[in-house]
Amino acid sequence: MSMLPNLSLTGLLVVLVLGSATCIGSAKRPVDSWAYYYFDGHAFKAGQPAGNKTFIAVRENVLPMVATSPAKITAQTLPSDQGAIAGIAYIQSSGGKLAGQSGFVSSPQTKVQVSSGDKIIAIARTDQQGYFSLPLNAGNYTISCGMAMTEIQVEKGKTVLVPLRTGKRMVD
Repeated sequence: MSMLPNLSLTGLLVVLVLGSATCIGSAKRPVDSWAYYYFDGHAFKAGQPAGNKTFIAVRENVLPMVATSPAKITAQTLPSDQGAIAGIAYIQSSGGKLAGQSGFVSSPQTKVQVSSGDKIIAIARTDQQGYFSLPLNAGNYTISCGMAMTEIQVEKGKTVLVPLRTGKRMVD
């Protein structure tokens, strides 16, 4: 019996397997698409929040955008040597004695300071929902807002999400 049918079937099988692998590889999120993150009162979570709540849209090599709808997002390219930070300044209003509350209250119009060593690099103010966004050169920074402080590392083309708890609402 001829080996031609066996070789043909083997060849067809190889083409199908390679074709499937290509489809699976291309199913990953493209680099130029937006990723959405919302703040849940403790940390940033991937995805859009329910309703018309504020979220941060992130994309490689693009300044992060604070928005309430994907339709309102516009891309502003970062310079090639910069990355970005985006975040929220908030007051915790749940947990412990605060159980059952909404989770957090934003800190609007709050000063956010970015330092490298003893040198202040940038100062921003949060918006009405407590969010901020800044482009920065790649490097290590201290981000502070009142007594809240955190250390971050910014990489070229990447965005670092920074939640800054500026206080805790106490309830008795």
